[in-house]
Amino acid sequence: MWIASKSPKLGVAVYNWKGDVRSGLPLEIGETVQILEENGGWYRGFSTTNRSAWGIFPACVVSIRPCTVKGSGATAIAELKDDPLVREIASVLRDWARLWKKLYVNT
Repeated sequence: MWIASKSPKLGVAVYNWKGDVRSGLPLEIGETVQILEENGGWYRGFSTTNRSAWGIFPACVVSIRPCTVKGSGATAIAELKDDPLVREIASVLRDWARLWKKLYVNT
């Protein structure tokens, strides 16, 4: 049974996950997801980069991070509390990872 989170949580993917189950949400390392519900070792939520990408994913592939919440109810949006420098470095590394993948893996 899915249990709604008392407050929105943010998780950062620490492993790639293909989302190879029914209603699975594929995740890549570093992707941020907002977690809305829990069921055993699974979470249900959406990608913060694409709010229309909803699904379930194992709890073991994300690390829960401290966050601040703006708004309330269904419109609540969680944002990471990380230091701005840490966010910038993480963003640059994610961009580089996409470029390296495009240059060396996809060709």
